[in-house]
Amino acid sequence: MQVFITWEVLTMFEPWMLAAMEEEGYMDTSEGCINRVAKQLAKSPNSVIETEEFRSACHSCGVDPDSFTQSDLDRLQKKLNRL
Repeated sequence: MQVFITWEVLTMFEPWMLAAMEEEGYMDTSEGCINRVAKQLAKSPNSVIETEEFRSACHSCGVDPDSFTQSDLDRLQKKLNRL
């Protein structure tokens, strides 16, 4: 997953503000995207998430499902297990 953030944007916020925005999924960093998709998938009544449900959740939060690496998917699974 490639993300480009300009220096001007980063200097507008304190580090704790950026961390909070990323945690809530408001940033397009890989962690922010994972958090957005995790929150969407947490609404599912299913205990096993199928590919189509994953892709649908990604699209509904504006995340490209094809941009996820295996490492991203592993982090998503850990996040879902904590929710």
